[in-house]
Amino acid sequence: MHARTGTATRRTRWARALAVPLIVITSTTLVVGSATAATPAKKAPAPKPGGSISYGLEAETGGGWCPTSETLAASGIMVEAAIYDLLVVPNDKNKMVPYLAKSVTHDPTYTKWTVTLRDQPIKFHDGTLLTADAVKQNVEAWRKGQLYSSIYKDVTDVTVNDPKSLTITVARPWVDFDSYLYLEGRQGIVAPAQLANPSTCKDNLIGTGPFKLDHRTINQELVVTKNPDYWQKDARGQKLPYLDKITFKPVAEAGQRVASLEGGQLDVIHTSDGQQIDALGRKASQFNFLKEPPGRRETRYYLMNVAKPPLDDLGARMAVATAIDRVQINQLRNDGVFDISNGPFDFKVPGYVKNTGFPTHNLKKATALAKTYKAAHDGQFSVVLEHTNDPANSAEAQLIKEQLAKAGIDSVLKQDDQTSFITAAITGNFSIMLWRQHPGSDPDGQYVWWNTGSLVNFGKIADPALQALIDEGRSETNPAKRKAIYQKVDKLFGKQVYDVWAYYADWWIAANKKVQGLAGPPLPDGGGKPEFIYGRHPLLGIYLTK
Repeated sequence: MHARTGTATRRTRWARALAVPLIVITSTTLVVGSATAATPAKKAPAPKPGGSISYGLEAETGGGWCPTSETLAASGIMVEAAIYDLLVVPNDKNKMVPYLAKSVTHDPTYTKWTVTLRDQPIKFHDGTLLTADAVKQNVEAWRKGQLYSSIYKDVTDVTVNDPKSLTITVARPWVDFDSYLYLEGRQGIVAPAQLANPSTCKDNLIGTGPFKLDHRTINQELVVTKNPDYWQKDARGQKLPYLDKITFKPVAEAGQRVASLEGGQLDVIHTSDGQQIDALGRKASQFNFLKEPPGRRETRYYLMNVAKPPLDDLGARMAVATAIDRVQINQLRNDGVFDISNGPFDFKVPGYVKNTGFPTHNLKKATALAKTYKAAHDGQFSVVLEHTNDPANSAEAQLIKEQLAKAGIDSVLKQDDQTSFITAAITGNFSIMLWRQHPGSDPDGQYVWWNTGSLVNFGKIADPALQALIDEGRSETNPAKRKAIYQKVDKLFGKQVYDVWAYYADWWIAANKKVQGLAGPPLPDGGGKPEFIYGRHPLLGIYLTK
């Protein structure tokens, strides 16, 4: 149903590596991909409270966790999973279900969304109660946020109905609005006290979540401790969370995270690095895993700034796209374990098209296109390849540089830490970035990244045809019509080559054998199983065995 490269090789390797039987639990989500939790066939013992773990993250979150200024990638979202709770979360039935909220409902026009909080008293870590007014303050903070203001531009009013409910009004029908109360795990509800002081908001993390902030030493560790007043219990009536403490450690190099897991310096890590996933798969009997299977994964791609020369020219973009050999990159950088992508949507996302028309590698064509562009621009065709400081990203950028050079395209490498990298994207101060984004189930989740003039439209796309399609898709209630609309979007990206689509990125959580419960407990009120998305998974159900 969808293009695969290197899959047979991967399965053969992992089949040999799986020395013990595995129990596989599969689930899907409305927002980002689906997940598989694999644990040894021997039934794990009942959870017992206590203990601590160290968790290796792929990056430091330099910008902090204030809703008005945060720029969160996967590492920052994992810290949010510990400290903050969300109004809604995705379950394994491809549906957003209430979490802090008791219910989220809409009127027939999809323009008024009412959030009703749970009946039970829920406290922030500072002892204050979660109320509708506190949620309103959060939504208003999103509307003013550095990034979120673009995302919530269609929100026109937030009205508190009573202490337990509020109504959010949007400017036009917004069929998928409830997923924006989740936003890939970013929209944790913070305490009014955190919002009240802009100078400390990014570091003074106060949520309702299972863990409380203890301390943070930037670039070294962030430590959270058990919230004794947490509102959730497990099926046996035991209070959650189980762990007493989690120490998050930023470790930018994926190979170092895996080595530290093997050496016992880390108990849990996350990774989307193909080579490390392949290496972990070879040693499957040594670890417990939470894996993301195909369907709704995020896409690895080379984000182009189409508002600046040379990439404001379609011929130049075509030259870059045809010069880059994505299959070779996947084989050399990922051991061939990932699947090649031809657009932003994975194959379970409505709108996915197997053949989008995206150009394949063709060095002869790339050379000719580059020559034509140079002839019209005083012999110049140069780009900057910007990447994070993970050595794997550096190696991938170097390989792209070599491929472009074969077609006569000059390039310069630029390395950033993750915070600086995201800042460059926000400001539009880049040429080509090695990027990873667009996980999801409902394609409206990508609206803000392509909306003309949006601050998070990093590629600065301003295409009236694309804008008309995503506007139509946002408000269309008929599933078949919505699918047809987004199929046109997928094909438009193939034709206009606004980005170079590379491969779908899989996320794995790996843990030593004493760590159980990576997938988390069932969601409240029969909401189903929680979803593993975008490298984010629940932490409240993790426990230790001997």
